[in-house]
Amino acid sequence: MERTFYPARLKGVMAAPASKSEAHRRMICAGLTSGVTVLDGFMDSADMQATARCLTALGARLQYEGERLTVEGGERSLGGLPVMDCGESGSTLRFFVPIALSVAEGGVFRMHGRLGQRPMDVYRELFVPRGVRWHMGVGADGAAELTVQGRLECGAYVLPGNVSSQFVSGLLFALPLLGDASTLTVQPPVESAGYIRMTVEALRQSGIVIEETAPFTWRIPGAQTYRARNGRLTGDYSQAAVMLCAGALGHEVAVTGLMDQTAQGDRAVLTHLSALGADVREDASGLQVRAKALRGVALDVRDCPDIVPVLALVCQLAQGESRLIGCGRLRLKECDRLAATVNVLNSLGGCARAEGDDLVIQGVKALNGGAALDGCNDHRMVMLLSLAATICQEPVTVRGVEALNKSWPDYLAVYAALGGKVV
Repeated sequence: MERTFYPARLKGVMAAPASKSEAHRRMICAGLTSGVTVLDGFMDSADMQATARCLTALGARLQYEGERLTVEGGERSLGGLPVMDCGESGSTLRFFVPIALSVAEGGVFRMHGRLGQRPMDVYRELFVPRGVRWHMGVGADGAAELTVQGRLECGAYVLPGNVSSQFVSGLLFALPLLGDASTLTVQPPVESAGYIRMTVEALRQSGIVIEETAPFTWRIPGAQTYRARNGRLTGDYSQAAVMLCAGALGHEVAVTGLMDQTAQGDRAVLTHLSALGADVREDASGLQVRAKALRGVALDVRDCPDIVPVLALVCQLAQGESRLIGCGRLRLKECDRLAATVNVLNSLGGCARAEGDDLVIQGVKALNGGAALDGCNDHRMVMLLSLAATICQEPVTVRGVEALNKSWPDYLAVYAALGGKVV
């Protein structure tokens, strides 16, 4: 689907959509119980549907009613290996591999888009020496398929901290279900620590005991039982970052529904925008960022890779040079987001380049626009292009806008309600 975005002024109040990261975790905890859990404030999306499919394959039942999701934990008396379609969700795939080994002695994981190309060696090198059979192949329809078969063993697990935190979270979900205690150590430096804390928080809220014996080292007793816990999902900083960055660019958007005390690493967008010179205000009416004289700075983004594209746009309009440090993992997303962000900024009249794992941006006074660009099948890139168009001198045409369905299907409606012009 192709849409054209026009220069416009965004103004108004928007409610942050539910945190996708929290929803993944709360859904999984609910599916591993033997009870019924009600989650309010839920926002459906392609990634949420992927996690729902995997839970269903393991015996859970899910029911949707507006923004309310009811999850009934499964009996998990399964015949044969469950087949789990992960869509393009890296979180879903990496969370469920150890879970499936712990409750179903394995599974067949179907992957679409670039998901089959994303690294899984961490698990393979961890599980195969422990007797798990591992086979990466292709299904009848051409989709990548990973088959794992065996039983996850309790014991001592060590993971490097410079890989995706999704591997850590997957083990944290699974180890409490084993017959005896295990330990899990994440070696420093630990990237995306906030996502790991979100997992630990969700587990503890579901009655799971995790003893942190040292920073990022846990003793996890075995034979534990997940307990149902109703609740309301909190707002998502990674999605809200689009409109928070819009404020730094001169728009007037207030965002509600964001918690000031949160494990979400993407709350760092507030610190980074402040460092660039924007005015961040947070009160009972919501969170608002206001434009001031922006100046280039160096920002470490290793713990918040999802906000890099829109943050880079703000840097592009800052005076002087900005450097976003630690962008290497962007290459392994739905597209090579590092290369794609550089291409978008330069195609619109900016000046950006990749230096190793850093993104270096030389500020310009204005962006030209007037380009037709591909969204690269990546929701973050479509959001970047739509926001960039509002401050360009000419409209921007974007191919592949349907990629928004991965995480925020209502994005265009919210964008238009705030004054965005798209046809």
